[in-house]
Amino acid sequence: MFLLGWVVCSIDTFEHPTSPYASSVNMFARHTRVLILDRRGTGLSDPTTDVSMDERVEDLRAVLDAAGVNRAVLWGGGGAGPISILFAVRYPQRVSALVLPVTAARFSQALPDHPWGFTEEDIEAQFNEIDSDWGYGALSDIFFGAAAAIPGVREEFGRQQRAVSSPTLARLLWKATMETDVRDELPRVQVPTLVLARPGDRFVPFEASAALAAAIPGAEFRELPAGNHSCFDITDILARETLQFVCGTYGVGPSARVLATTLFTDIVGSTEMVSTFGDTHWRHRLAIHDEIVGNSLTIYGGHSAKHTGDGVFALFDSPTNALRCALDLAAKLATRGLSIRAGVHSGEVERRGDEWSGLAIHIGSRLLEIAPAGEVIASRTARDLTAGSDLIFQHLGLRHLKGVSEAVRIYRVRAAGFDAPGRCPPGRGHGTHI
Repeated sequence: MFLLGWVVCSIDTFEHPTSPYASSVNMFARHTRVLILDRRGTGLSDPTTDVSMDERVEDLRAVLDAAGVNRAVLWGGGGAGPISILFAVRYPQRVSALVLPVTAARFSQALPDHPWGFTEEDIEAQFNEIDSDWGYGALSDIFFGAAAAIPGVREEFGRQQRAVSSPTLARLLWKATMETDVRDELPRVQVPTLVLARPGDRFVPFEASAALAAAIPGAEFRELPAGNHSCFDITDILARETLQFVCGTYGVGPSARVLATTLFTDIVGSTEMVSTFGDTHWRHRLAIHDEIVGNSLTIYGGHSAKHTGDGVFALFDSPTNALRCALDLAAKLATRGLSIRAGVHSGEVERRGDEWSGLAIHIGSRLLEIAPAGEVIASRTARDLTAGSDLIFQHLGLRHLKGVSEAVRIYRVRAAGFDAPGRCPPGRGHGTHI
């Protein structure tokens, strides 16, 4: 069962196809029955001023009874975490497990033993922001971090706010959340518990989540990738962590991932050529480029995954064929006055409709970016998989590629015989035949 957090949630926000919550619900629904608790005072509920913890715990019990659920896994993030904890303490026979993502036993500071969370001054400023900006993105920075400054984020958050709550109820719920403190209840939790914490969360400090896990007997604690409180960017990770904890596995069905070699090419100086010769001449040059690329892909068994305007992204079963194709393209296009560069990497890729994704694709595109004009650059993975071929690799060292956590060892690639004595380009070493 999902327990909704502070206030900017309702069943409608979960069910809409474009909702950021929809993917989470769909992933869980493939493995288990999902119930979503719509809080009193929102949706079709009558207005209320009773937002106490006791009432919300009893609301949860009433929903479980109405749905005929004797025992449930409670998934309570943010402000719903303490509700889940209190319910598990009062009705342990009705809870099979607790999953507590990005939440804490208390959200405001209580010195000296709870130095994490909002200060009294912070909370007063938050009340003022709710009073003045509710429905227009109040408190966006708390939930979305730096992303709140991106045009449209506050407006979208404001639309959600207008759809689910009045400013008065929002203030009452925020006040109740800031007054929440279930620290004394934590040692009494008797059900399996998973706590997930996120560095960088402005609503729930990482340390507060860690303290929560430490106080619950036998609780498991796992760190999520750094980011903002909303977690919309890691819904798949939340689902995986939850299902592995609850079910012991995360069965996603047959994998759509395959091992392939990626080839990225790019025409060097294409913008300058368009500017110098004009669109008509450039279209003629592109037609020549596309014809040569198409023929080479056919010869070497490649598949064009995407044309990039002045280049191509192609996939191969064989890294040797991918590298030979890249070298062939560089030579043939050079005779037509088109200088290209290329990046080649091997790894697992995943098909998503007509698109391909995966770290291997990202690395291949980054290798293209660092390749000099007329050069083919390959990763160590691609090199190792071509062992026994007649390709020649010149080691260029480790490079840190943008967006890739580990440095990648890269190589300049030559065809056999290119680096023979007397044929090496001036100023270049002969390389190593591996």
